[in-house]
Amino acid sequence: MTPSPDLLPGPVWMKKAWGYKENPFPQTGVARLGGTDLRENGLLFRRDVQPELFKEAVEKFVLGPSYSGAKFGYLWSLGSGQETIGDYGALGYGKSVLLQDLVEEVNEDFGRNLLLEVGLDDEDADEHKLCAVLSSFDMANARSLAAVFFEATRYACKFRRTEDTPTLAERLRAELVERVKSDDPHDLHQAVQDEVDRVRGRTLGPPIDEFIHHLCVGDATQTGRYIEAVKSGARGRVQAANYLATLLHFARAAGIRHVLLGCDQLEDFAASTTTKQKRVVETERFRDYVLELQPMADMLSVIVTLHPRAEHAIGDIWRLADLPDFDPNRPRNARHVVILRELTEVDQVERLFEPYLRAGRRSPEDHSDPLAPFTHEAVAEILGLTSGKARDLLRAGYALWEEGAAANWDRIDGSHVAATLTSLDLAEDEDVVGVTNESTTAAIWE
Repeated sequence: MTPSPDLLPGPVWMKKAWGYKENPFPQTGVARLGGTDLRENGLLFRRDVQPELFKEAVEKFVLGPSYSGAKFGYLWSLGSGQETIGDYGALGYGKSVLLQDLVEEVNEDFGRNLLLEVGLDDEDADEHKLCAVLSSFDMANARSLAAVFFEATRYACKFRRTEDTPTLAERLRAELVERVKSDDPHDLHQAVQDEVDRVRGRTLGPPIDEFIHHLCVGDATQTGRYIEAVKSGARGRVQAANYLATLLHFARAAGIRHVLLGCDQLEDFAASTTTKQKRVVETERFRDYVLELQPMADMLSVIVTLHPRAEHAIGDIWRLADLPDFDPNRPRNARHVVILRELTEVDQVERLFEPYLRAGRRSPEDHSDPLAPFTHEAVAEILGLTSGKARDLLRAGYALWEEGAAANWDRIDGSHVAATLTSLDLAEDEDVVGVTNESTTAAIWE
C-alpha cells in the first residue's frame, strides 16, 4: 500500500511526535545475550516483573549450593496449556535473561547482597562468598560439556555488563590481592599453586599454568586475547574443561568456595541432530565433571534451563546417569526447581514494557507517562490477545509500534490492538516452529 503523502515517515513520526529515537522493542523477542543492542541482549530485564520468581531462584540456586550442597538446580518454563513433545510452546518465557541477571547479581559483590536480602548476616555473607559464570549449549560452538565449560571460562574473562564494569576474572584477582596482601603476580601465582597442592582426589590433570599467569597479571585485554587464541577445534575436546578447572583453583585461592554455572539451552544438546550416543556420553560427563572430578566436585553447582522438549530427549538418560531428578511435577524436587509461566496481570506487562520504552526515549529522564505512546487499555488488550509469554508480548509491542508510527497515530490505544495483531497473525500467537533457540550465546562475550 502506498503511504499517504500527508503522513510523515514512521521514523520521523516516532522522533517528532512520540519523542523516541528508535523502535524500543526487539523484533523477535528472543534474547541474544552479550550483544550491544539493549533491545536484544537481555539487559533491560526487570526482576520486578515477577519478583517472587527471582526471590525463589535466589533461595534455591544461591542458598542451595551454599548451605545444602545442592549440585544441580533446574530453571523450567511451563505454560498453563499442555505443551506436546517437540512443541516450542515453552520457549519465550525469559529463562535466559533471568539466568543472566542472577549470574551478574552474584558477581556484583560475590553474592553478599543476595545473602543479606534473604535474612543472613554479615558473617554468613563473608563465609559463603560465591561467584557465577554463564554458558550454553548451542549448535555452532558448544555441543559438548567441555565446550560449555570453556565458554563459561570465556565469560569470566571477557564479559562486561558495561565498559566500566570489571570482568569476573578481574574481580577475583582483586579478592586474591586482598587475601595475599600483595599484587605481585609471582606472589599471586604461588598462592594459586598452594591451593592446587591442597587438592585431593581425581582431577583433569594439572591446571594450565599459562592461564594462571594471565589471571595473576590481571591485564584483562591480554587475558581475553589468550582465551580467544584457543583454537576452535580444541574448545570442544575433553581437556578444554581444564580451563574452567583452572579458573576454579584461582577462585578458591581468592577465598571463593562456591561457583555457580548457569547452563542455558539444554534443548540444543537435546536436538534431533545430536545422536543418542553423544547424549549418553555428555550426560555421563555431567556426572563425572560435576560430581566426581576436582575441583568441580567441591566447588561447582549447575543451574540448567529446561522445557518439555529437552526433558523428553534426555530425561531417561539423565536418570540412568544417576543425576538429580528434574521432573517439575514431583514434590520431592521442589527445593531445586523454579518454574517460569506466562504473565497474567496487566501491571506485569507494563513493568515489562517500561524499561524498553525508557531506554528508547530521546529524553530518558522523562517519566511523565512511562507507557507513552501506549495507553493502559492498549497494554490490557495486548495481554488479552497474546499468550502472555514475554517473547510474544514484546513482539506485539514491536509490531504495534511499527504500525502506529507508519500511520501517524497520536497514541497506541486499545482500539488499534486487535485489528493490528490479528492482521499480523500475532493475536493468540501460535508457537513458531521455526524458532529453535530461546537465546544465542555463542558470541556472548564479543
